[in-house]
Amino acid sequence: MDILNNLEWYFGKPKDAINKDTRKKITKKELKTVVFEEAKNNITFCFPLNDDFTVYENRELKCPITVEQLLNFISDFYNEPLTQDVVDKAYEDFTDRYEDISNLTKYHLFDDTCTPDFCGIHPTDEGYFVNIGPE
Repeated sequence: MDILNNLEWYFGKPKDAINKDTRKKITKKELKTVVFEEAKNNITFCFPLNDDFTVYENRELKCPITVEQLLNFISDFYNEPLTQDVVDKAYEDFTDRYEDISNLTKYHLFDDTCTPDFCGIHPTDEGYFVNIGPE
């Protein structure tokens, strides 16, 4: 789990994640590291959908899970097309910023004053919370 919480990553390709200690791109070996091994269980991940983390969506991923699989899972989630029902739940004033949401993804829900980044995952009662920053 330490490997996940020690990454600087802006939802691009997993291979572009940077190890915060070495300031170098994550290695192929690190990408293939299994971070969840529970063979019989799926792991639930909680994805926030607004800046104050009051709206979220849960998704499950089957074990075993590598760093690369998890980062792809997170990236795929935030690159899903934005729908009006998600906007309505996440922000009342979102359409004040964007008149047309047809080309937007869930990633666009976060405040555009600073580029959101991945800040690790943290255990919860329901699974794991995907922390979105900036830290």
